[in-house]
This record gives sequence, C-alpha cells and structure tokens, in this order.
Amino acid sequence: MSKTVEVEAPAEKILAIVADFEAYPQWNPEIKGSWILARYDDGRPSQLRLDVEIQGQSGVFINAVYYPAENQIFTVMQQGDHFTKQEQRFSVVPLGANTLLQVDLDVEVKLPIPAMMVKKLAGDTLEHLANALVTRVQQLSG
Repeated sequence: MSKTVEVEAPAEKILAIVADFEAYPQWNPEIKGSWILARYDDGRPSQLRLDVEIQGQSGVFINAVYYPAENQIFTVMQQGDHFTKQEQRFSVVPLGANTLLQVDLDVEVKLPIPAMMVKKLAGDTLEHLANALVTRVQQLSG
C-alpha cells in the first residue's frame, strides 16, 4: 500500500522528522517508546526498538533501518508481534517550498485475518501516519 501527500515544508525537514526515531512517541500516539539499538559508522540509526499499541493491542518491534537513497528511509521488521512481515519506505521529492511525501507499507499478519481487512487496516495506518507526520511538521514550523 502507498500514500502520497504534499507537505508545506522542505524535504530535509520531513526526512529529519522521520529519522528522529526517538521522538516518535511525541507525535505518533501509537508509539509508546522508541530506542536506538545500533548505529552505522556515520552515526545514523541502523536498528531500533518500537513499543506500540495499535487498536488496544500492545507489541514490540525490532526494525533494521536502511537509507537506500538520500531522499529515502526504509525500515524492515526483524522481529515483532502480530506481523510476519512489516516494511515501510519513506520517500520525499522536493517541489520548491513544498515536498511530496510518499509512505509505502508492506505487511503480512500472523493471525488469520481476511486480506480485505488487512488492506483496510494498512490503509488506515498509512493515512494516520501521513497525517501525524504533517501535523508534526506544522508543530515544528509554528
């Protein structure tokens, strides 16, 4: 699933918010805690732990973090509750003063949930995440 929104902020600011994993609980209410477990030689996070609560379900995720291009951050679940696969890619494209933010989400759940329900939940999650990011940009700009 994919969601693209136009944000009134420079691409660098949006990527800085996405890359500030430890601040996630400040703007994403589903994230109860976030810790950097390992870093690359350049100091950027390479592995993190996220404690989440989604629709009343608590979970812990260990994610690898990659930077496939200067305008992308990619996380891959290495270990976690509820999912057998969870990958997120954040991409930004500068448009002058504004930026296109694209969030891609690929998940597979452990429980036998109908595909239509998984697609709706993933869509809702993407919508929520995009809106929360836009709100965070506005908070930091104001």
